[in-house]
This record gives sequence, C-alpha cells and structure tokens, in this order.
Amino acid sequence: MHSPLRIGNFELETPVISAPVAGFTDLAFREIVRDFGGCGLIYTEMVSAGGWIQGDQIQPRRLRGVIDERKPIGVQLWDREPAMVEEAARRLGEYDVSVIDLNFGCPKKRIMGKQGAGATLLRDPATVHALVAATVRGARGTPVTAKIRLGASIDNPTAPAVAVAAEAAGAAAITVHGRTADDGYGVPVNYERIAEVVQCVSIPVIANGDISSAASAVETLERTGAAGLMVARTGLSKPWVFREITAALRGEPIPPPPTLAEQKDQILRHLSGMIALGGTEWGTGRMRKFAGQYLAGTPGAREFRSRISKAKTPETFVEVVEAWFPTDDANARPTTADAATALTDSCDESSS
Repeated sequence: MHSPLRIGNFELETPVISAPVAGFTDLAFREIVRDFGGCGLIYTEMVSAGGWIQGDQIQPRRLRGVIDERKPIGVQLWDREPAMVEEAARRLGEYDVSVIDLNFGCPKKRIMGKQGAGATLLRDPATVHALVAATVRGARGTPVTAKIRLGASIDNPTAPAVAVAAEAAGAAAITVHGRTADDGYGVPVNYERIAEVVQCVSIPVIANGDISSAASAVETLERTGAAGLMVARTGLSKPWVFREITAALRGEPIPPPPTLAEQKDQILRHLSGMIALGGTEWGTGRMRKFAGQYLAGTPGAREFRSRISKAKTPETFVEVVEAWFPTDDANARPTTADAATALTDSCDESSS
C-alpha cells in the first residue's frame, strides 16, 4: 500500500491527481471524475493570472462552479509577473480552493514565446522563486505548488535547480512532467530525471507523464520514488482510470471498466452538464471536441470523431452517440464496419 500524500495542511485520500487541461477540465468533467472515484485532487483549467486581473472574461469562466463544487479542488495559475500571481492567489481565497498551483511547464509557443511564461521560466530559477513567494503571500495559508518539466530544452535540464528554488520560496509540493519543453509529448518520460528531483527536495514530488493505466502508475512510482501521481490525457478518455490506479496502490482488485451502456450514459450526462454550464450552443460545441477523447484508440474512433464533429445540435449529437453504442449487448463494442453503418443510417435519417 502506498503512503498517503500530504500537500501543505491537508492530506489527500489518494495520491492520484487529475491534471489541469485547457479546454477540458471544466466543472462537467470534474463531476464525472468525482463520480467514478479514486481521484485525490482535481484541477480546473489553467487560468491566466494577468488576464484575470486585467479583466479578460475567459478566465472567470474557467472558474465556474468552483465555489460550490465538492472539494478538494485546485486551481493552476500562469504568469511571469509576481504582482499578478499574488493578486490572483488573494482572489482565490474567496473560492475556498484547496491548492494553488503555478505552471512552469507549458510548452506551447504562445505561452513560452509571446508571454515569456510556462516552460520558458525553467531557464530562470530566480524568477520561479519570486513567483512562488508572491503566490504564497497572496494565498494566505492555502498550499502553493509548482508544476515543472525537466527543463526548457534538452541540453539544459534545470528541473533540480528550479525545484530547489520553488521549495525555498515556500512551495508545498512539486509536480514534474518527465520531459523537457523541446520534447513536447512525443518521447518517453525520463523516470531517472524525475527521481533526481525527488532526491534534491524535501517536499513531496508528484510524477506526471505516460501514466495510462494502473500498471504504468505503479511503475512510475517504483522508478521515480515520487510521492504522488498526476494523470492528464488518459483521464480525458478514461475518467475511470483514477479508481483503477487507486485500487492498485491500495493492493485491492482493480475494478472493471464501465460497460458500453454505462459509457454511453456517461457521454450523454457529460453533454447535459456542458449545456447546463454554458448553454446549448456552447455546450454542444465543446462536447464535440470532448466526445472523441472518450473513444481514443478504439476501433472506428476516427469515424466517430468525424461524425460527432458535424453534430450542431444536442439532438444530432445524441443520435450519433446512440448509433455508435450497441443497444442489444451492453458489454460488446460494435465492429468498425457495423459502427460506420449505424452512423451512416443515423445521419441519413436525421437529414431526411
């Protein structure tokens, strides 16, 4: 059985965390993850501290539901100005969040280049220190953590120095994604480099990257010595993976995945949650993107994504989903040919 994970002044029920993912980890998704269970802490989408402070209306929308939803809940901020993150952290006091995380790992060019933030800051441990210290001041007791990569570039792996700087500034934990910004997501995670960070700080280190199953989660902990795990992309397609990982860490039998009938109900419930969150047009449009994540890697997923991307109304969206999933045998997935035929028939009927 794996040891509990404590971040600052609270202890997680399980050391398995759902990562902040822009465009995906909104309230509707977070509620689905909670219903499946096994997730010790879940994050909102990443929030621009400066954008929020300066009146960008996109940022408050990313915090919808936070005040009233089930806890624990974390919010991740990004910026390069200490004054911005300090004020954003102060404002988050009104939201009763459990953890405030700072992003020093985003490899997107828009964040690194134009904004000079994200993984660019891995080149500058002193600025990381200043940003963490400012956030700690604004947080007024709420634990502050930092999410980093191994470095901004392959030839400059600064993670140990950045982690030390963050700890010295008051960070309660560090999450390490086991790639550099140059690596993107296309190379295997470097477990040895994550282990180096574990060895150089006294606060908990949370490992991130390539965690796609209970087996890979256990391997990650064994090879890195990390205190916890953060799951990102796999959680979008299999939100039940958190309960599978937690069961493995507790030495319990791994629960079976939901049946196809249950997965269908989940997608439709997610659609309803999206519409409740942002209205019919916004919810349906957002869900078109998300629905393809559920079936990633399964037979015929490309065909499903093609069909669902054309669903302009909730009614059409439901027709495509109903056509894809079998109705006579909840535990069997249709073949690619059968699914494509069903989808074609459904679309033909809806357009007649």
